[in-house]
Amino acid sequence: MFNQDQFSDLPSSPIAYWITQPVVHAYSNEVLDKYADVRHGLSTGKNEIFVRMWSEVEWPKIKILAKSREEAMASHAKYFPYNKGGEYRKWYGNADYVVWYDSDGQAKMKSLSGHRHDGREKYFTESITWSFVSSNNFGVRYTSPGFVFDVAGSSMFAEHETLKYLTGLLCSKLGQFFMGIQNPTMNFQVGNLRSVPVVFRNRAAVNTLVDNCISLEKRDWDSFENSWDFQFHPMLLLPRDKADAECTQFAKSQIYTLGNLAWHYARWEEECQNRFNTLKAEEEELNRIFINIYGLQSELTPAVEDKDLTIRLADQERDVKSLISYLIGVAMGRYSLDVPGLAYAGGEWDGSKYRTYQPDDDGIIPIYRGIGMEDGLTAQLIRLVKVIYGEDSYRQNIDFIAESIGRNNNESAEETLNRYLNDGFFADHLKVYQKRPIYWLFSSGKNSGFKCLIYMHRYTGDTLARINSRYFLPESTRLKNELEELEGRLTKAEGRDRVRMEKERQKLAAAYNEAIEYGQVLDHMANRYIEIDLDDGVKTNYAKFQGIEMVTDSGNKVKKDLLSPIK
Repeated sequence: MFNQDQFSDLPSSPIAYWITQPVVHAYSNEVLDKYADVRHGLSTGKNEIFVRMWSEVEWPKIKILAKSREEAMASHAKYFPYNKGGEYRKWYGNADYVVWYDSDGQAKMKSLSGHRHDGREKYFTESITWSFVSSNNFGVRYTSPGFVFDVAGSSMFAEHETLKYLTGLLCSKLGQFFMGIQNPTMNFQVGNLRSVPVVFRNRAAVNTLVDNCISLEKRDWDSFENSWDFQFHPMLLLPRDKADAECTQFAKSQIYTLGNLAWHYARWEEECQNRFNTLKAEEEELNRIFINIYGLQSELTPAVEDKDLTIRLADQERDVKSLISYLIGVAMGRYSLDVPGLAYAGGEWDGSKYRTYQPDDDGIIPIYRGIGMEDGLTAQLIRLVKVIYGEDSYRQNIDFIAESIGRNNNESAEETLNRYLNDGFFADHLKVYQKRPIYWLFSSGKNSGFKCLIYMHRYTGDTLARINSRYFLPESTRLKNELEELEGRLTKAEGRDRVRMEKERQKLAAAYNEAIEYGQVLDHMANRYIEIDLDDGVKTNYAKFQGIEMVTDSGNKVKKDLLSPIK
């Protein structure tokens, strides 16, 4: 019979009637607090002022890898990486945020009553972090030097080799097991981690496995554009085991000769599956080692369920849509086919980065209802598909794209792409960028009288005037001419043709009338030369173009959004 007095042997004496003698024995060892410093982090006082997604601000203002506080402050950067939790993910990732933490930012924080500088001496230090709240899962992530951290991204610090070993323990089944004993509510607090029993054994084997797992998860994280270490879209550059330093040279020799997009996807799918299988095997080996170390063979098995791995398998629809997003970035100048990573995200424009494909000259690209307009977004992406994969394979590649994103019956592949850019892309973009879009959709409304996409890092005070003169006025004139031409044909039409044409006329008239009202608001705002400050964040800047009130030429008072709402 289990002696309930032995609950007192467990840190904080948690009530867990299901635990067995081997578990109690595990708690006879030293606890994690002896080997690592577990800390709460920064409370800024008001995150709305200080915290941004890294993609919101100008890239040159961010210092990614400061190895000490002194190096960080000497860099004269404004923003630094910020750990603040995020969704459940193990080993690596969730590097989404930066914090305003230069001398001005720190001075501003000190003026706020809610500010606390907890853990300050550990900022910019190598660590492991975890999400404070998670849905029945616990795991930690390795963080390289350079990060500030907050309460929701509380962190742990230790000597390098010890830190790796603890990463393996806490990412194993043992980590989840012990945390469940300490806090079954799954709010993973600092005190819970400090109480995890630690036994050091087989350190070399454990640390090698940990290095492998971190590397696999980092490769996964960096394959998507929400990583600041994203290089090229994985369906452009293969094989993926090329070192970063070789990317540009490899691009020159290979990227434009591998013309079959379906083949690229198959290679990417194989890579993802291999990475998934390898991580699963590595995690199971870690589980086996730690179960043996703690003598918990009767409590746990080393097997890992697929659902518990936090690494992504290929998904054809998602990954082709991510390719479309990347191509839009190439068209806008955010990316280049000639250099890895970000080509432009604020700062000085460097035209030498763009040789293979010249981006749009002003970062404003109209989206048309039809596919025949050469300056439209659909036409630009079609040209990019031909440039990257070749003219000869264009038909099979555009068909592959269309089938991947959901082709309708009796719809050409180009029409499918155009429909997605009109009706689906922006909603997907909002999801990827967590409702902080970097491409902004100027839209007249549900009738699609006028649409264009801009790259916010290329916005200037005269962007609205350029939208108005270069894109809106020609498009509204074209709509008017198309409507008049249709009305002329309608007078001569009969029977079913007349019914069909009348429906088309009504749709076109609604689009035109919507565009005319939108144009008056656009013109009104264009004359004000609205400036934005990326340091204020997307939410504040976006609001400058929403809910605009004015009286139209017809005397009607309107309240209208220039930008498509963030939902």
